[in-house]
Amino acid sequence: MIIKEALIPSEKEKIAAFLQGFGLKYESNIDRTLYIEDGEKIVATVSACKYIIKCLAVNADFRSENLAGVLVGEIIKRFHAEGIFYYQVFTKPEYQNLFASLGFKPLVLTDKVTVLEGGEGGIQETVQAMKVQMKYTLGADSVERDSDIGCVVINGNPFTNGHLKLVEYAAANHKHVLVFVLEEEGSFFTFKERYTMAYLALKPYSNVLVIPSSKYIISKATFPDYFLKTADDSTAQYAKYDALIFLNYFIPLLNIRKRYVGSEISDYMRIYNRTLSEVLGDKLETVERFKEDGEVISASTFRQLIKEGKRAEAFQFIPRTNYAVLNGILSSKNV
Repeated sequence: MIIKEALIPSEKEKIAAFLQGFGLKYESNIDRTLYIEDGEKIVATVSACKYIIKCLAVNADFRSENLAGVLVGEIIKRFHAEGIFYYQVFTKPEYQNLFASLGFKPLVLTDKVTVLEGGEGGIQETVQAMKVQMKYTLGADSVERDSDIGCVVINGNPFTNGHLKLVEYAAANHKHVLVFVLEEEGSFFTFKERYTMAYLALKPYSNVLVIPSSKYIISKATFPDYFLKTADDSTAQYAKYDALIFLNYFIPLLNIRKRYVGSEISDYMRIYNRTLSEVLGDKLETVERFKEDGEVISASTFRQLIKEGKRAEAFQFIPRTNYAVLNGILSSKNV
């Protein structure tokens, strides 16, 4: 049997139909798909988005032929040819042993999702590198076992006064604070732009370290949910993944005492925060959203005002330290 790559819409439509038979969705952000046919009938397929392997399915009549191993091995070979030497897979728990047999190591296991990683590097090395950065930026005491570390995770699209006040609240309760800025792209502002805005706004605070989130703190936009049936289930599983990564790795390795989140009003974010709270317990604190003139400070409100051409009104929601850089960024986007 020959391994083929799906390149044209008709091939992808056939694969999407094949996956439906397994209760799987062919996600729109997939950037490569391999498949094997028996005659003109698809019997096995696997896909990837960047370094994440997904949508693996094999016809039950062909599972004794190790087609899953062949396809995953081929996609890894193609990763290597493109300089990608680290990869993850999000899959159903029943497939954990299959990927373990291919050299993948489990990261997170929930009732519906198993996350494994393979290749060079790993979460231990990533978090240890963060620890080195903490030591040289915040001081040697920041990495001691009894260190007092608070944490905030933001997208910062853009960084607002609300983000600033949340970090200030954490900084008032801890000796040091880590602010993770999501590296995943897909927002109105790029990661570099969002990181720059957070860095500039928080530069005056000597006990705060702004740090890229790493590939282990992912955004909802790129969380693979091709095997989950509902949006609410996807949100809950994403939040559980996020919480377990923090609980099992970031908290013990970086000595984080507490993670802070702002209160939310959307159904999606309420589900997210509730799930975080269920997993992290007293390691999570929800802080009431900050307001200006009775209005919640919101990055989405800022973006809407910019869209309406109301730059002066929008800039009331961001720190003054960011006025110049944000003006430059918006001009570069022809906004």
